[in-house]
Amino acid sequence: MKQWTVDYQFIDVHTHMGPQYPIYVPENDADGMVRYMDECNIEYIISAPMEDLHSKGSKRQDITDAMRRYPNRIKGYFSFNPNDPATVEEIEKAFAENPGYVGLKFLPDYHRTNITDAKYADALAFADEKKLLVLSHTWGLSMQGEQRNSADKIAMILEKYPKINFIMGHSIQGQTELAIDLAKTYRNAYLDLCDTGRFYGIIEKMIDGAGADRVLYATDAPLQGYRFIQGAVFSADITDAEKRLILRDNAARLLKL
Repeated sequence: MKQWTVDYQFIDVHTHMGPQYPIYVPENDADGMVRYMDECNIEYIISAPMEDLHSKGSKRQDITDAMRRYPNRIKGYFSFNPNDPATVEEIEKAFAENPGYVGLKFLPDYHRTNITDAKYADALAFADEKKLLVLSHTWGLSMQGEQRNSADKIAMILEKYPKINFIMGHSIQGQTELAIDLAKTYRNAYLDLCDTGRFYGIIEKMIDGAGADRVLYATDAPLQGYRFIQGAVFSADITDAEKRLILRDNAARLLKL
């Protein structure tokens, strides 16, 4: 297996945990994730477990337990479901009790709710006040033919909540050039390589358009492997310093490591 020769470890800002219907994902629990991280030179991941994301009720034990047992390896997103929304008080209590939480996770397409809908407003205001990360699934056009988290809607969020560090999950696939423009225009917007790094030349285009400090290493692990996007970054025609920014330093700055 290819080993990248570097003197630093990587930080993955977009991972999950737990089983995923109908995909076979071995070693999907926290222990398995950490073993896989060790194999792939990963120091930290930020994770939003699948059951937490897709359950209508609140099932946060996977991530709270993982953060408690691996405080120096696993950080967490508080998964927010607009169809069964947690109150600001509930979110604040979860953050107070679990210091590993660093942000919120949204899935507007899957929850069939526009990210600009009022159902998200209180959570976004909380994230803005606390200067949190928000990782949102972003896509130009969903499988249902809807635009619930497209570039125009993301621009509205970035304009309204300037203190959020907003990670565009999948870099608004289908509208990635518009995502690059957003990352250039708004200093609180970040491009996410999850599933997007597979496109030939896209990393170079992101750096040329928005700068290497706007791009984050992200994989969707364990649904996809850590190595795939590592390979995309290391094979890109960019400098070693730019690779380090993507693979570690940008996320380390956001996490205040």
